[in-house]
Amino acid sequence: MQATGIIMAGGRSSRMKFNKAFAEVGGKMVIQIIIDKLQPLFQELIIISNEPQLFKNFGLPIYQDIYPYLGPVGGIHSALVNASYDRMFILGCDMPFMNMQLVEYMLSKISNYDSVVPEIDSYLQPLAAVYNRTCLPVFTECLEHDKLKLVRIFSELNALVLNEDELQKFGNVREMFFNVNDPVALAEAQKMAGRLLL
Repeated sequence: MQATGIIMAGGRSSRMKFNKAFAEVGGKMVIQIIIDKLQPLFQELIIISNEPQLFKNFGLPIYQDIYPYLGPVGGIHSALVNASYDRMFILGCDMPFMNMQLVEYMLSKISNYDSVVPEIDSYLQPLAAVYNRTCLPVFTECLEHDKLKLVRIFSELNALVLNEDELQKFGNVREMFFNVNDPVALAEAQKMAGRLLL
């Protein structure tokens, strides 16, 4: 597919004693699960991280934030700058159960929008969303003016928001968007892995 898959691995794992990208679920690191899912779908796959040395063994291009340590807004901005293709799917490094049919569906909708973003319990999911490079000026302006709230940024974009009714056509919403971001979640993910990582 003429699009870039992007793994966001810039967040600090304050609730884990190690980087959450390297948590093991079903005998495999979460980041490796994500790479294995995304690689067949995308022409290009890249990692965004401010700790590139941690990810050099995966054989993928790694880019750091241009505006470092400004959270997900800085990471998404770096993705928009560095991706080779105008269409891109961004996924957090702690989400091993994302449904690839949903990803393909979101990509099919991006042509007329700046972004296609899921919404769960009234919260947007910007780290499991599709972006068009047309977003770049908005993200750049927000970073330059220290506007770091993603909700505010999305209010300035022509975004297609997918609600839960639409999302659940592709599977269990809670499972697809499950974050392995603390020890309790990791234990739960281990129980889910046998069923969801076939």
